[in-house]
Amino acid sequence: MSFAWNADANATAYWVDVGSTAGANGYYSSGNLGNVLTTTVYSLPTDGSTVYVTLYSLESGQWVNNEYTYTAFNLVAATGTLTTPTPGSTLSAGTVTFNWTAGSGATAYWADIGSSAGGNNYYSSGNLGNVLTTTVSGLPTDGSTVYVALYSLVGGQWCPNAYTYTAQNATSGLAVMQTPTPGSTLSGYAATFTWSADANATAYWVDISAVAAGRNDLDSSGNLGNVQTETIYNLPANGATIYVTLYSQVSGQWYNNSYTYVSGVPSITSLNPSSAVAGTSVLMTGQNFSTAGQQTVVSLGNLQITGNQVAVINSTSLYFLVPPGAVSGAVTVQVGGESTNSLPFTVLTPPQIYTLAPLEVAPSGVLTISGIYFGVSGASGSSLLIDGQAATASSWSSTQIEVQVPSTSGAHTVAVVAGG
Repeated sequence: MSFAWNADANATAYWVDVGSTAGANGYYSSGNLGNVLTTTVYSLPTDGSTVYVTLYSLESGQWVNNEYTYTAFNLVAATGTLTTPTPGSTLSAGTVTFNWTAGSGATAYWADIGSSAGGNNYYSSGNLGNVLTTTVSGLPTDGSTVYVALYSLVGGQWCPNAYTYTAQNATSGLAVMQTPTPGSTLSGYAATFTWSADANATAYWVDISAVAAGRNDLDSSGNLGNVQTETIYNLPANGATIYVTLYSQVSGQWYNNSYTYVSGVPSITSLNPSSAVAGTSVLMTGQNFSTAGQQTVVSLGNLQITGNQVAVINSTSLYFLVPPGAVSGAVTVQVGGESTNSLPFTVLTPPQIYTLAPLEVAPSGVLTISGIYFGVSGASGSSLLIDGQAATASSWSSTQIEVQVPSTSGAHTVAVVAGG
């Protein structure tokens, strides 16, 4: 602001002080101006406050003064003011629309946005004319401070109002894998992955690899939308490291959390029974059996048991039939090319009765049964049947059994069951 005054016929010099109170010079002090009748002040406030100006005249060696007051230019009223988003708030995305009110003295507007005060490395609108809004894309999403300067063209000068915001933190609250527990051993050839929701995410994507993080040689879900689960059916089950990458789409960008698992190797825990005759159904328990279509082959000695002779119940249990011609040996399972440990299995020969003595015996008398492969009395799956009902033997060896017959007269049937 330039101040000018009339000459004083008695004055030999002039001096001007400008301040926030009468007689003060906090804004400006000209010093002795000689006979100059004007001075320009560049540091006046722009807040509408009272400005006190003291004009001194040097007369006969004394400084005499006149005092004046002014109202400072109100820059806030004259310039545009940002209204949305609320200054100082956290931005909700990487693309934001800024709106402002019209300034009473403004004829045009300009917005600069940057990573530092006055910077424009994120955005510079150029002269917007009298438009009161602008949309900005490409803002950071890392939680950093965003600096916005809204310029208003007032009286031919660009007057700024400065604001700060906090960028959206896109990586805060990213979806997190919940099941299976990260770092755990996967059970079987199939696994269902589930994760938490990300409040900022609009979609999810899962890549799974047996090679490296970020790869998708085992599975690539594609854009799942807001679905929070993905099932895979072709895990190798060979003890390898499995890499799982969970992506969350936030403000059009994909962000990820990475996890590792161990692919569980199939193994056998138990066989029930562990000895039986051909045709017996055997329950096998263990881990990581296939439930997803991989061929499951049970081997007993040199014989392979496949097809409808094997029934997989779940990843920890299956049934197989002891095939005709099988001999005692090791039982293993091969699933998808991976073999388990082995457990011994005994194939029992069906018992054979050679003679009954005597062929006629008095009621409640003792019958002697002779033959082979009777097994041991009380062994699992072994029993003596008379007329289809269990009978208690008085003695039992692999070749001879003695038993008391029923007290009723007439013909009876006798059968020996060994090992089921």
